[in-house]
Amino acid sequence: MVYNRKIELMKKETPFGIAIVGCGGISQRYGTSIKSRPDILKLVGAYDINENSERKFCETLGCTPYPDLKSLLSDKNIQIVVNLTIQSAHSDITRACLKAGKHVFSEKPLALNRTEAQELVALADKLGLRLACAPFTWMGEAQQTAWKNIRDGLAGEIRVVYAEMNWSRIELWHPSPIAFFQAGVGPLVDVGVYPLTLLTTIFGPISKVNGFGKTVFPDRTTMAGEKFKSEALDCVVGGLEFTNGIFGRLTTSFYVPWSRQQGIEFHGDAGTIHLDSCTNFDAAVSFCPYLKKDWTELTYVKEPFKGVELGRGIFDLAEAIIENRPHRNTGIQAAHIVDVCNGINESIRSGKTVEIKSTFTPPSPMPWGI
Repeated sequence: MVYNRKIELMKKETPFGIAIVGCGGISQRYGTSIKSRPDILKLVGAYDINENSERKFCETLGCTPYPDLKSLLSDKNIQIVVNLTIQSAHSDITRACLKAGKHVFSEKPLALNRTEAQELVALADKLGLRLACAPFTWMGEAQQTAWKNIRDGLAGEIRVVYAEMNWSRIELWHPSPIAFFQAGVGPLVDVGVYPLTLLTTIFGPISKVNGFGKTVFPDRTTMAGEKFKSEALDCVVGGLEFTNGIFGRLTTSFYVPWSRQQGIEFHGDAGTIHLDSCTNFDAAVSFCPYLKKDWTELTYVKEPFKGVELGRGIFDLAEAIIENRPHRNTGIQAAHIVDVCNGINESIRSGKTVEIKSTFTPPSPMPWGI
């Protein structure tokens, strides 16, 4: 991607002004993380269609509430927008931000269908703007540790990967769960993207998929007692074939609780590397030699952040602008992940293998992960 002079001008304006659109439950954690890097980021303000949520966020984080999206996007003090709206709104909000000349970091997914995702990538490229997208959790210390040991050949040549994302019945713990069960979302799109992004970062693009899924628990009740039906498949299994020949299986569920089958197993000729969590930066990483039962904890490449540092992908975006280099969580990889999710759902409907035609160049490891 070639960036235009607009980027060069912004490089002189650090710390970058940043605003959040969507003040839901995760927004305050994002805001707190952003404020931990005043050297490169300044939290200017936020907007949400829910005035109470917006007011609470801005009062807590000490930033400006905006009366509408237009006024936020017209503020020249804002260079980067973080899109934390519900999944179905991601595409429209990101498009509006790009057209207003803002760099965008979007929560996952980039969009709900491959066409919109690819259009957003093309728009950002046309305007010379940065488009980044979660999940960024592959940047965690545990994930980087697993990746380094794979590169170093600890497990030999990796041929098979198994990924598990059993995320429980989220209506039992999430205050606003209905959006997660809308058609086009479900566990594949909401949490399957974590291992898909990590695996494609390590092994490159996926070329073919097969899918199998079902709504096993359609009748749901929110914590407030509101009954609703799941419009999405709540259990999805995807078969993955990577361009480099690696075979994989992905399991996602909004029914199964915190299963003992969690994280990712990387199976190679010399043994297996197990990453206990796709999300937590301090997840356990272990190795077992082939045909042995002796698991050994691997040493982190760096002392891990406890839990998830939500600003890490945004930090990389801002630093990439300053350093005039590609950022790591690219829109084009996020669009590939949307393509893969769409392909798995198409395979479920048709019963046939679906070819994935999109591709991308994988990002480099974190400098401290090499």
